[in-house]
Amino acid sequence: MTKVQSGDGMLLSDLHEMRIIDGKTALITIYETGPYDLEAYGFDPGNGWVIDGVFQEVDITTGEVLFEWKSLDYVPLSATLAPLRLDAVVGDGLTNGSAWDYFHINSVDKNHEGDYLVSARHTSSIYKISGMDGSIIWQLGGTQSSFELTNYNFSYQHHARFREGNETTTILSFFDNGSNQHQNTSSTSSGMVISIDDSTNTSTLIRQYFAPGDGLLSITQGNVQILPNKNVVIGWGSKPSISEHTEDGTAIFFATLASPDAQNYRAFKSNWTANPSDPPALRSYSASTNSATTFWISWNGATDVDWWRIYATSPESDEFMPLDVICSQGFETAYASSSYHPQSFAEAIAADGSSLANSSVVDTSSSLRERLGV
Repeated sequence: MTKVQSGDGMLLSDLHEMRIIDGKTALITIYETGPYDLEAYGFDPGNGWVIDGVFQEVDITTGEVLFEWKSLDYVPLSATLAPLRLDAVVGDGLTNGSAWDYFHINSVDKNHEGDYLVSARHTSSIYKISGMDGSIIWQLGGTQSSFELTNYNFSYQHHARFREGNETTTILSFFDNGSNQHQNTSSTSSGMVISIDDSTNTSTLIRQYFAPGDGLLSITQGNVQILPNKNVVIGWGSKPSISEHTEDGTAIFFATLASPDAQNYRAFKSNWTANPSDPPALRSYSASTNSATTFWISWNGATDVDWWRIYATSPESDEFMPLDVICSQGFETAYASSSYHPQSFAEAIAADGSSLANSSVVDTSSSLRERLGV
């Protein structure tokens, strides 16, 4: 296990981003609070406080900061769509604890060319940042968009990601909240995939994903995950729901957490494989030494078991002989032999025929109490 933290004297990194790049570096966000001249906003000189939206790329092994970017160096306060005193999150700029969060960085990505993609909720903008000098290559959305949004709009977005691109075209995905509770640009939130054409300075909506039914309006959080099969998983942020869609937008899965107060900042789907540290469990039962034997096998947490091979002794011999190979039936697999077997163990077998683990050797019991746990 490796611990990654902010460097160069910055405050601790915050929860908004932890993006691993090629298994070697980590992109992290930092909300750096400090004094700032807000005289233009009616403050006495020297009395204002502002939050700087910062990200760093950190070497996972050494902790060295390889790149650092600060919003206040490139994005003016006038770009914000979250005016002072809008709410408690935005702040009033009067103290360190209520500093003006004018930018609100919430995601960072990096492409193969070494440039970065930054999402800023409070400017309703997505920025492409030069990995050479930190300059803003372009801005999508907000008050100074570099591109015309030809068939869509978005605001207060989350989880912007590079998808693909070439010399003239860039494909992005992001979660369009469409609202910050105070202002709406849409009646529902959605996942978006858009294309940017540098040659015409235009951007076009390619695909859009809505929650089933009347949709959901999520005022905070949210994400878009594109799976290898091109299905799309949407985490609905402040609305505690998760959905999966085919590429054309058809919802094939939708679930909501039971608690209405729950939220999910981001939701992801992935293959889960596990090989537990504990061995498989086996119980065997026979009413008498003249009766059939029943076996129950389980291995809680194991994902790769396709078959079970049971080995057992007989009244005539203490040698363990294979009885049968049976298909895994899920959490617990049951098997019955017409003969009595004093001792046994089970072997977990993967789909390719490889052996995963053996259970302990167990004695056959004439009581079901041990299996039932009473």
